[in-house]
Amino acid sequence: MSVTIKRLAVALCLAVVLPILGVGQSDPTLKKAVDARQAAQWAGNAEEWGKYTTDDFLVTGADGVVKTKQQRMTEIAGHPITTPAPSPTDDKWRQYGTTAIRTSSVVINGKPTRLTTVWVKQQGAWKVAAVQLTNIAQP
Repeated sequence: MSVTIKRLAVALCLAVVLPILGVGQSDPTLKKAVDARQAAQWAGNAEEWGKYTTDDFLVTGADGVVKTKQQRMTEIAGHPITTPAPSPTDDKWRQYGTTAIRTSSVVINGKPTRLTTVWVKQQGAWKVAAVQLTNIAQP
């Protein structure tokens, strides 16, 4: 009886802890969505980018300006990016069932910026629901 209770306790702990340990990138469908969305943005392909973005998506820029999915698609459409993608540092993933949160730091226009991206799984597909950019103050 006590062995069964111990096994149940261990199983419960693993069920609660493992989804929180930053396994977001270990989900191959999430990794594929992340890569495809970034490739679409860099190619200036707004329609493809939109497939990986929720309809009610909002991005809050480091300046506080909020943009919708449609506004971002208009900015992306036909405007490929020729500079290399900024390499994120301090890149961390946390996954909670059908939600994954990525936090990282990147340099945008020469400014260190904290980036938070919220991914959700809708009808079996990973999509970005929200992005928040915050300039990192220099000490």
